[in-house]
Amino acid sequence: MIHIFIVNPYAGLKTFSDELREKLSGFKGLNYFIFNTRCKGYEQELVKKVQNIFQDEKLRFYCCGGSGTMRNMLNGFENLENVEVAYFPCGLSNDFLKVFGKDEKRFYQIEELIEGDVITVDYIKTNHGVALNTFSLGLDSNTDKKMNDYRIAGAFGKEIPYILSLLYALFRSRPEEYIVYLDDQRVEGRLSEVVFGNGHVLGGNLYFAEESDVGDGKGIYTLGPNRMGLAMLPVIQALLSRQKDRLEKYCICGMCSRIRIRRKDGVPFAVNCDGELSIGMREWTATIVKQGLHLVVPKGVKV
Repeated sequence: MIHIFIVNPYAGLKTFSDELREKLSGFKGLNYFIFNTRCKGYEQELVKKVQNIFQDEKLRFYCCGGSGTMRNMLNGFENLENVEVAYFPCGLSNDFLKVFGKDEKRFYQIEELIEGDVITVDYIKTNHGVALNTFSLGLDSNTDKKMNDYRIAGAFGKEIPYILSLLYALFRSRPEEYIVYLDDQRVEGRLSEVVFGNGHVLGGNLYFAEESDVGDGKGIYTLGPNRMGLAMLPVIQALLSRQKDRLEKYCICGMCSRIRIRRKDGVPFAVNCDGELSIGMREWTATIVKQGLHLVVPKGVKV
């Protein structure tokens, strides 16, 4: 087996690749290659090139970055059923790993992944690519649009750009009217936010569910109310404090396997898939693919 490390040098420390190479040198007989991404979103192209180079070899790919790096890497594979993927986190948010509870910290030890087990988990397949953790729009996608504008503020703390972007979206955007199909159920109205999750955390600390089963073929949805600004603070507080009962007072919550959504006026809208923004599509369909991804986990770790 050849171990392929896809490193996003913008997700963590600039010395990450050097430190990783030093750690890997301690594994006798380990056949590995480290590839750094050149720019945002380059993971997809890089994965395709690596597969062409090692066509006849068994490969295990390691995502060395955050949620967006993983999402971009997964989109480089034509068929996820034949791939082993490991998540070695070094990004701002690694939301999917929170489904593993207290075992999340074990994923930060590279030796735990190299010597780990392979399990099957669900992932999200959309008509515009795949994601691992969440498919979201509204307040969340509007927040993501502003992240680059505030990136320089990260010098004062890595979470500052996200907080500033969230505040901007909260007070400068407004709910739009959507038509949403949750399996066969139709919901229509003005919504401030739509989240469809394989995991249960968004943005690092917004818990739209208490927990999630990433092997049952079901996703968790939360449809936010027709409100913004200060009126959204109780909803955000419920998300931060993991108060599901309180969240259900304001939002439509439940589980389904497939969601289809469009704006009632037919205007294209932005969607956030695991921290990566897609703009210009008029309709989205997202489906949970049951146990369609082979994920490497530390030995003995269960979801």
